[in-house]
Amino acid sequence: MVAFIISFSSQHSNDPDWNKAYGEMVKPLLIKHKAEIISRGKPENGERAKDWERATLIKFPSKAQARSFLDDPDYHHAKGLRIYHTSGEMYLLGDEA
Repeated sequence: MVAFIISFSSQHSNDPDWNKAYGEMVKPLLIKHKAEIISRGKPENGERAKDWERATLIKFPSKAQARSFLDDPDYHHAKGLRIYHTSGEMYLLGDEA
């Protein structure tokens, strides 16, 4: 059963190049974990929403594969870069089956 990671973030860094470096680190990991970016951009506020600058929706073949991506040791540095330069929230959605 497919699963999704959805993240919301706002940048608080003055470094204009961090996002490019992050993308270069994450792209091969997304391929490795058979993930597909479905959508990303400025989210439109809905009901009781925060005003995030960016949302990203990533599809995985399974919840286990999404968890494997998040726990991948190769993702550790990229995750640190993202956390250092942004504030945000991330959720894993998928069936428990």
